[in-house]
Amino acid sequence: MVGALILLGATGAAASPVEEPRASIRRYALIIGSSEGGAGRERLRYASSDALALSQVMEELGGVAPGDRLLLLEADRAALLTAIARMGRLISSTSPTEARRELVLYYSGHSDSEGLLPRGERLAYTELRRLLSEVPVDVRIAILDSCGSGALTRFKGGVSRLSFLSDISSQVRGHAFLASSSADEVAQEADSIGASFFTHFLISGLRGAADADGDGRVTLNEAYQFAYRETLARTERTQGGPQHAAYDIQLAGSGDLVMTDLRGAQSRLTLAEPVEGHLFVRNWGNQLIAELRKQPGRRLMLRLDPGQYHVTLERSSQRFEAELTVAKGGETKLGTADFVPMTVMRTAQRGGGPVLAEPAVAVDAPVVAVNLSLVPPLATNMLLGPRTLNHVSFGVLGTRSQQVRGLAVAGGMSWVDGTMEGLQASGLANVAGGEVWGGQVALGGNLAFGNGRGVQVAGLVNIAEGSFTGFQLSGTANRTDAELRGVQGGAVNTAEVVKGVQIGLINIAGDVTGTQVGLLNVGNEVRGLQLGLLNIAEDVTVPIGALNIVRKGRLSFELWADDVAPANVGLKYGSERVYVLVVEGVQPWERTYRSFSFVGLGLHFSLAPRTYLDVDVSAGSWRRQLFGEKPSNALGRLRVMVGWELKRRLALFAGASLSYYDAPQDDEDREVSWMPQWTVGGGSPPARLWPGLLLGVRI
Repeated sequence: MVGALILLGATGAAASPVEEPRASIRRYALIIGSSEGGAGRERLRYASSDALALSQVMEELGGVAPGDRLLLLEADRAALLTAIARMGRLISSTSPTEARRELVLYYSGHSDSEGLLPRGERLAYTELRRLLSEVPVDVRIAILDSCGSGALTRFKGGVSRLSFLSDISSQVRGHAFLASSSADEVAQEADSIGASFFTHFLISGLRGAADADGDGRVTLNEAYQFAYRETLARTERTQGGPQHAAYDIQLAGSGDLVMTDLRGAQSRLTLAEPVEGHLFVRNWGNQLIAELRKQPGRRLMLRLDPGQYHVTLERSSQRFEAELTVAKGGETKLGTADFVPMTVMRTAQRGGGPVLAEPAVAVDAPVVAVNLSLVPPLATNMLLGPRTLNHVSFGVLGTRSQQVRGLAVAGGMSWVDGTMEGLQASGLANVAGGEVWGGQVALGGNLAFGNGRGVQVAGLVNIAEGSFTGFQLSGTANRTDAELRGVQGGAVNTAEVVKGVQIGLINIAGDVTGTQVGLLNVGNEVRGLQLGLLNIAEDVTVPIGALNIVRKGRLSFELWADDVAPANVGLKYGSERVYVLVVEGVQPWERTYRSFSFVGLGLHFSLAPRTYLDVDVSAGSWRRQLFGEKPSNALGRLRVMVGWELKRRLALFAGASLSYYDAPQDDEDREVSWMPQWTVGGGSPPARLWPGLLLGVRI
């Protein structure tokens, strides 16, 4: 894994004294994750989760307000460029009285020696540097977690060395480019840590592991040195090889920035001075939260969310473990630990390549093939300790396992701390703290806190905090925080990124590639279909609904005359390409008064400058008299129109139409149009077709 940090000092002071109050700094964050790198590159497993983790840390400890943070998952080149421009507009709109404005840009995904490769679409480093230089901030910090991004420093003479930032001062001008691997080194991510190496250690450092001087603040210098050192140590024995930092520095003056402030943290874990060794901190869902090497005589503080944790301590010939609870609003001290086994580490190269295995000292968890449980801890698992692997687990009221590879069944709740491979079924709820490979079935709810691949079926709620590939079905609600690939079905569906189908009463998502079907559909960039009563999106390919609200879409009013009605008013609304058409028209003649109502769907094409083509199909009815004494008759129309924009908000258009009319048996009504008509079909009277003309104005 490559972590390239770009520190661009723009005009004025790029860093201020560390003692400066945080209120005088406004920090913005643009966090981007993109798993796909195009043909021939392996899909990354942890790009999105890395982005989510860093986003959380920057909000909790890095001084980034929720409104100043933009999180973009599974972005392509266009979305990345749009996000940078959007961040620039956001910063430009803020008050100029801020003492200092900072931008943190993080990219987790693929790259090569020439540039980033979000979804295989290249964004050159030169263009990225130019775009960042145009953002109106005093300090720019960019972190690129991808293969080959060390090439960003190459043409400036960057070399592979230890990190160089060593002073804390008030002024920085110029720029610094830092990369955690050189241009010819692979970037790696690991299944055992559930993240890329560099981002994993960077986040551990920002949570407090990198606080070398113990002042409760982590500077850019401390965070980088910690991530450099730990990444190198953990990759020296992998098949991908060690990762070394490279840099290019052109600074007038020297300095560093405070990245996170731990002093106001609501919940903290303090490691006592006698504790020494390699520490792994996992939450109760078996997710690795922090990793560090602690020297004796050093008191260390980590910012953690309230909850239960499992801490592993490794020394040269000994391993220990401890389980503890971090309380909200308090400090939890840790001074002792007990032995614990560990699993074998597997890694994959960021940017493509085979899966790698690190020869880390490890053994499998103890196996209890069949676990019988009344309610934890009254279970056969306790014979070998609670952290065991089961192939079959049966519970009367509930069952709990460290891992399940097979079947877990419980009358109440089925709980798996780590990964679940197989089928989990219960009468109340299923919880998997790690990944799910298989199915979860419950009358109550399913919760999978890691990646899911398979099926979740529940009568109440499904929640998958990580990415989910497969099918979610619930009677009331589904939620996937990161990426959903597959189908969500329920009353309320929510997901950060959707690649598939959402079907429910209410569908809420970030970026969507696929379909949303419901009464209310809400999305950011929707590449596909939104079908519902109300559709809301930043941009959408095909919106079909009674009301479509598309920020990048169209809304226009048209007035025209045609062969059927000399007075028509229409409303077109939808996306840039697809629109919904609503029409009311009248024949105001006293003897043959008619009113027409149409609803249709159309396509808009931009031709030459200030010229466009619209094609739409609509269907409706007309009423013979003012108050509708005569029954309504069916009328359908195909229209092709060419328009010329006279001004920005005014256009003239003309076109041709083909109308189809089906009258009831006692009402032939050939006066519906003055154009020549011909009969089709064998009805009595037969249906009729005729061509028509139209001319109008668009506002």
